[in-house]
Amino acid sequence: MEILEVLGRWSIAVQLAVVSVIAVFFVFLSRTSKLEEVRLWALAWVADTLALVAVFIYSLGLLGRPMPPIAVGFYAAAKTLFVLLLVAGTRHHFRSNVEKWLRPRQVLLTVGVWGLTMGVLGARLAYVQVAQCLMVGAVMSTAGVWVLRKPRGERSRWLGMAFLVEGLVFLQYVPSLAPQIWGSPALFNYVHYSSFFDAVAELLIALASLVALQDRIVEELRYANEELVASQERLRQLVDLDPLTALMNRRGFRRELARAETSGAAIIFLDINNFKSINDRWGHSGGDACLRRLAHVLTQCFRAEDTLFRWGGDEFLVLAPGLDIDGAGRRVAQLCSQLGEPEGDLPTCAIAVGVALLAPGGDATAALHEADARMYIDKRRMGIVPATSS
Repeated sequence: MEILEVLGRWSIAVQLAVVSVIAVFFVFLSRTSKLEEVRLWALAWVADTLALVAVFIYSLGLLGRPMPPIAVGFYAAAKTLFVLLLVAGTRHHFRSNVEKWLRPRQVLLTVGVWGLTMGVLGARLAYVQVAQCLMVGAVMSTAGVWVLRKPRGERSRWLGMAFLVEGLVFLQYVPSLAPQIWGSPALFNYVHYSSFFDAVAELLIALASLVALQDRIVEELRYANEELVASQERLRQLVDLDPLTALMNRRGFRRELARAETSGAAIIFLDINNFKSINDRWGHSGGDACLRRLAHVLTQCFRAEDTLFRWGGDEFLVLAPGLDIDGAGRRVAQLCSQLGEPEGDLPTCAIAVGVALLAPGGDATAALHEADARMYIDKRRMGIVPATSS
């Protein structure tokens, strides 16, 4: 019996050392990680360490024989807290978008009732051992099966298997410890140094938790990357889009023009006639409304693949890939027709238009100047600018 006691004391010491290292690791990990499951797992390992401290002190004979009821209750409460927090962290790991499964009041009530019950049964330590093994074994086995049935990823299956191993380890203690209830010795002597097996099972849980976290971290990095790409796109829009009309501004034109050079495009310059008079009569709010209306009608008259720009002030530009002069003319005619119709209190506006064709691989700058020049020709034709204007 002395050899079994020594082995038992050493097995508890080994388990306490292993669990303490795991607890310290997860506590430090929780300080650098914002994941809720890491925080819950860290608390779980701290609780398990406290439970083992009580058992180790008892194994040294410092609490007397038999183990005092308050120490029994403390051990049972701490071990129960370990199991609940471990499972709660795992549930949050798999369903991070749900509310916390266990709230502090529920945890304290569950742990307190169980610890008090085990403390009352402390005089019959065999009852406590069997009940504790049944509870831990049942909860961990159930959690293991649940994880294996609904894994978050391939790596999370390791966590399910580790839970299942822990659960089966505790459940197999029950038939061996049960004879002690009616005063007979344990069925197998290895239960006296079972902490060796518990240490291995708990180390497996810790390692499996870290493996499962890889899936979550990869998922978080993927989400962060998607957010970064979306933020870059929003920033690009803020930089490249005109805030008044929501059309692209002059900054994004060169990039789109380089694309149009490959397939060829119609370049269409537009300018609102007598825009200063509109501002003078209707105020700047009326002028802004006129600009927004022109932008809106442009989106209706041109195709989705055409790129629309507010070139500056009351000037607009359209890049229409693959569109010929006749096709551009028909769309411009539709645009002028819609703008000529009154719309509510908005002022009507007329436009001058210049169209040039950019051939595939052609000189984009020359085509751009040609469209601009033809727009001013259109203005002179309508008498908007003097015949000597360029």
